[in-house]
Order: sequence, then C-alpha cells, then structure tokens
Amino acid sequence: MVNQPERTYYSVLGLGRDATAKQIKDAYRRAARTAHPDHGGNPELFHDVAVAYETLSDAGRRAGYDRSLGNSEPSRTARPEAAGTPSPPRPPGGEQQTRPALYVPPYKQGTTAPLPLTLAGQQLHGLARRPGFLDRLRSNAAARYDGERLTAQLLEKSILPGFPALRLVNGLVFGNDLEAGHALLAGYRIAVVDSLVAPPGNFHWDGRNLRHRGRTVGNIRINETVRQVQDLFPECNVRGWLVLHGRRENPFEPIVDYPPSLDRSGLSSVHVANPGTLLRETKRFLSEGPQPSSVQVPVLARLLNASER
Repeated sequence: MVNQPERTYYSVLGLGRDATAKQIKDAYRRAARTAHPDHGGNPELFHDVAVAYETLSDAGRRAGYDRSLGNSEPSRTARPEAAGTPSPPRPPGGEQQTRPALYVPPYKQGTTAPLPLTLAGQQLHGLARRPGFLDRLRSNAAARYDGERLTAQLLEKSILPGFPALRLVNGLVFGNDLEAGHALLAGYRIAVVDSLVAPPGNFHWDGRNLRHRGRTVGNIRINETVRQVQDLFPECNVRGWLVLHGRRENPFEPIVDYPPSLDRSGLSSVHVANPGTLLRETKRFLSEGPQPSSVQVPVLARLLNASER
C-alpha cells in the first residue's frame, strides 16, 4: 500500500512550507473562491481553508504550527525571534494557545449554522460605543469611552495574536440597558470587561463599590452586567473585570486594593484591575477553561446580536 502524504495546512492551500506571506494570501483567495459554499463548493473544505489561512497568515501561530510538524522543510517564519521580533505572549499558567480554532458545532454540508463561517472566523468584532449627547451628560461617560478604546487596542494587540480561538466583541448592550465595553469568548468561558480612564492615586474595590480617596467613583454597573450575561448564557462561566487606565503609560498603575475578606474566586465575581493585571488574569481565566481552543458558534452569534443593538 502506498502511504498517503500527510495533510497539513500547507497542503490545504497547495503550498510548500517555504511559502511567503504573499503566496499564502494569494493561495487562500484562490482556494476560498473554489471552496465557498455560496459558489457550489464544499463547506468542510472551506472550513479547512479558512482555518489554514487563519493559522499560516500569523507569524506567531505559523511558527508554533511548524514546530508541531517537526523538522521537515522548515518555514521561513518558523523562528520569529531570528528576525528580531519578539515571540507572541504566552498565557500565564499554561502554554500559548497555538492550536487552531475548532468550531462547535462544526460547519458541515447540509446543516444550518448560526453564523457564516467568514464571520465566525473573525477574532475581532464591533467598536467601542461613542456616547451620544445625552449619554455624555452621565457621570464618567467620557472616561468610559476613552477607556474602552484603550482596552480594545490592548486586547487586540496583547491577547488575540496568541489565542486563535478567542473572539473579542466590543460595544455590547444587554437587557435593562446594561452595557458592556467588551466580551471575550473562549470555549465555555466569557470575560466581560468595562473600562475607565482613572485619575492618579490608589483605588479600593470592595466587590460592589469603587472608591478613590474615600469617594465613590461614578455609576458602575459591572456587577449587574455580569449577572445579566450569566443569566443569558447559563452554559458558560462568566466573570467580569473593570480595568482602570492610568494617565501614565505604566500598565501596572493605578494600584487597586481589596479588603482581605473579599472572595475573588466566585463564578460570577468581578475584579477591578490595571491593564497589566487585566491581561494576566483574563488570559489565565480563558485559557484554563473547558475547550479553550473551541469557538462556541451559537454563543458568539448571541454576543454579536448584543453588539448590533
């Protein structure tokens, strides 16, 4: 019996492992046109083409994938550090999530999916919500909007590249006019993130109220939002973060104090953190959950619906 050649992401796109970034993009466009279900193609092949491109078009993911293939015919991007660029960040407490995303349920011919694959395959969705005239009259409206823009940039730059299955949805509105700046979905876990640009000084969070120099800060409804999201997605483990962006470019400012009695391990607990702590805690929370390399497509579809209101 003749052994069949190993099927890899390179072979899905009809490429060798020394393919350039341009060759990968060109091959993806050709393969996607041929395999797209709207043009009579095979949904399963289109899924493979999309995942192959998602992996090979990113230098960090491609390097990890090449390492998993072994030593035969190394890729030109297999060692990103050789070109003087840093390796993508690794989630604390675990290995970098270089495994390509798996879609649940999988895209199969003859089945109806909650989302088109081209949409489910995108890691980033939506924008920070610019407050309208009446919204700008509310306490902390400008600080919240500026904070959301900073958080969206931070998450897109520092988490998404090392986590292929992670989906970031910005600008959500749920029931009772509860807003969430961002939702991060990985497997069966959702991290809900709100943001503020914070004045200098230390902050105190007791699990319900945020205080700065003894005064309560603004109208913060992150606890209500997290409870609402947990009710809407009972199949997921939901936690919340309020990230405070200091006016200095130090990711570990400002300092946030907690009372010793506060339980920070609850399923629906809310944390207040500076940007550096936010990255560390959300990476650990999302990467240690069940099936972190999967995209729960029905959950993503409902989150996208909340971002379109």
